Amino acid sequence: MRHSSVLAVFIVAIALVPLTASATTSRSGARTAWDRISGPTQPGVELGLARTKDGVLHAISNRGVSGTSISETRIAPNGKTIGASTVATGWDGNGGLALVTMPNGTLRLFAAGATHAGSNAFGINTFTAPAGGGSWQLQNGVFWGGAVANSAAYIGATLTRDGQPVTAWRGLAGEGLPPQTSHAYQGGMTASQLATDAGNGAVVLSGVTNAGKGGVYVQQVLPGQGARVVLPLPVGINDWNSSLSARSGATGVYVDYADGKGSFVSAAVCAAPAGRLWVAWGDKVDGVFATRSNMGVSSFEPVQRLKLAQNTTDGLTYLQCEGSTGPVDLFADVFIGAAGGFWHTHLLPRFSLLERAQRSQVTLVARDAGDPVAGASINVAGRRVLTGANGQATLVLRRGSYSASATAPGYASASLRFQVH
Repeated sequence: MRHSSVLAVFIVAIALVPLTASATTSRSGARTAWDRISGPTQPGVELGLARTKDGVLHAISNRGVSGTSISETRIAPNGKTIGASTVATGWDGNGGLALVTMPNGTLRLFAAGATHAGSNAFGINTFTAPAGGGSWQLQNGVFWGGAVANSAAYIGATLTRDGQPVTAWRGLAGEGLPPQTSHAYQGGMTASQLATDAGNGAVVLSGVTNAGKGGVYVQQVLPGQGARVVLPLPVGINDWNSSLSARSGATGVYVDYADGKGSFVSAAVCAAPAGRLWVAWGDKVDGVFATRSNMGVSSFEPVQRLKLAQNTTDGLTYLQCEGSTGPVDLFADVFIGAAGGFWHTHLLPRFSLLERAQRSQVTLVARDAGDPVAGASINVAGRRVLTGANGQATLVLRRGSYSASATAPGYASASLRFQVH
């Protein structure tokens, strides 16, 4: 299938150092278990995603236009849905959603729209819930952004280093509840994404702009304004083809985007443990591709290819992801006939199993995008060996052909066929 053998999207650090990554596809169109999160009628186009300290991922979706329902789905660390709750009913609007986990472990949701039809409380409103979710409370009288925020289909939210919320809508952003001031950083934007650098605390704003020649706009906006950068894109590229993420426990904020030169329509990036990043991209014909970087974001695992929900080829609109526990939870906004909405699947990272032979002495090497995988259990010729801290295990084998299989906690299994001469 076209583009399936290389990482065919761009992932760029905010310092604009491009990273090259080439990887073979480890799964050719495998059937994947997808569960519906939103839809099938009048679904919103953005999910609010945040994981709490217990490992549970909270996904917020909306459905309807006026008289909209906002709902929460709770997903366990293993990817299984474990609960659902109603956040609000009778909401006026079907706009952007953004969710953050606060420093005290509670959840805070930001929702574009109005509390009800005809309400003066329109723009961005905010809800709170305890760490377990399930019970949501509108913070009455706290709203901001006016008609511009009210109409935003995609909004962004993050926390400053000292735990203050920052929200963004249509190229504007502000800090606080509600923001005392908001600044218009970039025109021509529908989607506005935010991320906070774990190293220096810089808050970065990004999104596709159609102003001027257009492109993917990126800029540090807090605690001061940095250099404004616009990455080139062809005219007419959709707002949902780019994504922004900081790293976990490491410096750097990264933009991931489909460049419009191929068939890919959306790309997503999200943080994984120890500074790694998950990257996903796709289209309606080839499906979704995903891979995870090493700890230095300089190399990537084998690319995994997934068919869309129910093997549809009717359409893919938008990808979102969350990978902070190691595996990635992928969300794809797809069409199955006339029915839209987000679908969810859970994907384990993949490591590579390699062989180095010097006569009868064979060294088996487990690598995660170049990083050693310690404690991998390798079975070969009826024997079981474990890799050490260097990701290697050595054994003596007679001349012949061998098959090895390997498992490691938190990873999909790996296999290898090799010869000893």
